[in-house]
Amino acid sequence: MKSMKIVLTAVAAALALFASQAAEEIRNGSEYALKGLPAEMTASVQRGGTVRFLLEESAGHAWEAAFSANECAVTVEHRTGDGGAPGRAAVTVAKHASVQTPVLVEMRLARGKGAKPAKALRVVVYTAPGEVPDFRYPMDGTVAELVAECKARGITITDWHLHIRGGMTPEMAVARERASGIRSSAMENHGREWEIFTNARLREFAAAARKANPDMPVGIQVNDRDWFRQIDPATRAKFDYILADTMIMGKLPNGRDKRLWLVKDIADIGDPEKWMDAYVAHNLQILSEPISILANPTYLPAPLAPMYDKLWTDERMKAVISKAVARGIAIEVQAGSKFQTERFLKLAKKMGAKFSFGTNNFDPRPKDLSRWLEAIRLLDLHGDDIWTPACLRHMNY
Repeated sequence: MKSMKIVLTAVAAALALFASQAAEEIRNGSEYALKGLPAEMTASVQRGGTVRFLLEESAGHAWEAAFSANECAVTVEHRTGDGGAPGRAAVTVAKHASVQTPVLVEMRLARGKGAKPAKALRVVVYTAPGEVPDFRYPMDGTVAELVAECKARGITITDWHLHIRGGMTPEMAVARERASGIRSSAMENHGREWEIFTNARLREFAAAARKANPDMPVGIQVNDRDWFRQIDPATRAKFDYILADTMIMGKLPNGRDKRLWLVKDIADIGDPEKWMDAYVAHNLQILSEPISILANPTYLPAPLAPMYDKLWTDERMKAVISKAVARGIAIEVQAGSKFQTERFLKLAKKMGAKFSFGTNNFDPRPKDLSRWLEAIRLLDLHGDDIWTPACLRHMNY
């Protein structure tokens, strides 16, 4: 396994309990011993890779781990020191090869049955990029056609769903924009089960993105439904737009969010029509939040995708579209997505929706943008049909 970069971030409340210290590398870059505990940590591994943490223990205490079995395997071994003295716990996190999204593992040192944990450690394991091709778009074929079409129609085309993850950086986003003429943004996920949750981390991300290009739009994708209470007004003001999708709904028995793209998470769908009623209500709840863009609209979990035309009736589509139009929320056309069918897109245009475009990348690899071009031609879109955040209109974004 390639050497792994690990970044330690301390949270102020936790610092009052114990000092944060850098991880000491023990072997080959994938095993770490921690003397003292940071409150939060992020680790980056190759898909299917593993990382081990050696954690100090107190006599009679034991480390416990909470995680999603759909995304990774976690083993906790306890090693007692000589003569019953405190030893170490070896916590191994093995990320499933099929999982690209972040994995949250929460480790707690329990004092005993029923007692509150003495210490806790939150680790988010991200997928590191492998060898990737040039992150710039090839300036021929679809991309050249798209750029020419947008110019003729008075459209400033922007990728509003460009994640800074998997090796993608704000600097790469800037270079991609300059080479192609397709505007870039910089966006990251916010939520309890994601790398960025605290207001301090959000501000750090915004500052880093603006350092690459002060004029590049910076946004966040919100994954918790109480996000607008978690982000303070001063921090929120540092972002140009807020994006949300509907692909996290409900809770698993272990308290983790249900991720609708993971089949095991949605084994209890039951009656598709009743589930769909709840799902539409979930869509409308998200559209009631102060968001800017509804990403990947009309998404369905894999078991229900073959029933798309039956479940996404015109009435259900109209309920979602009318709420978006009333609240000035853009409908995203996502590259590579099989959703946003022609029927939905035409209905959204007829009802007066504004449209945005996004790639929803996992790494720096350029995505096929043919779906953007198809939608622009299908709907006969022009500049006035494209969503633009108010704070950037003067910049022709």
